Amino acid sequence: MIKEGASGPHMQLTILGSGTARPTHRRASAGYLVEWARGALLLDPSAGTYMRALKAGLDPKRLVAVVLSHLHADHTADLPGLLFARRQEKLEAELAIAGPKGTADLLRRVRALYGDETPARVEPFPWHAEGLAVEAFPARHSEEALCLRIAADGKTLAFSGDTGDCEGLRAACAGADLLLLECTAREPKEGHLSPAECERIVLATRPRRVLLTHIGPNVEPPLPSAEDGLVVSL
Repeated sequence: MIKEGASGPHMQLTILGSGTARPTHRRASAGYLVEWARGALLLDPSAGTYMRALKAGLDPKRLVAVVLSHLHADHTADLPGLLFARRQEKLEAELAIAGPKGTADLLRRVRALYGDETPARVEPFPWHAEGLAVEAFPARHSEEALCLRIAADGKTLAFSGDTGDCEGLRAACAGADLLLLECTAREPKEGHLSPAECERIVLATRPRRVLLTHIGPNVEPPLPSAEDGLVVSL
């Protein structure tokens, strides 16, 4: 549940999964709940994200969107289950699915596989909802991958998705109130960031606050790191 601050409601981030495609006993695969005054969205929902969001207090009626940085399974796997659950919950409000190139085809394949008719529509970036704006920047990962910048309630959340260092990442990160930055690899690896690269990006882009996420096994984060269940008010 989003909290009121002294100056009104603040955008709130709940870490539902801070790990990689290889989850551990400490870190589930990627998944984040973003709430603002007028709604909530799930960001990059890996398997089990929706259940963890409900456990964290999400009211299903407040969920207006799923936002995807790219289409790898550890960032999208809960979409079929979420759509099926909404049908069972008899939620009639149309769910927006904002994502990169290929998102419409993903939704078609999910519906063909499960015969799902849950009201949902695909939205390209930039995407706007009531009180919310999401801007996308090219990432260096899979062909369709994007870095995202989410603005609501006067605050900005930058999200790297999965990416190597690139101009798009740095543009998304610059001056954000909170940067959610992947830190997957112990050493430089194509399409992902290492601890040393994370430090360089933060120094160059100067976000007000940073949380490292998508933390690979045996990686020692050099900066504050996300933990499953952590709640941050921007």
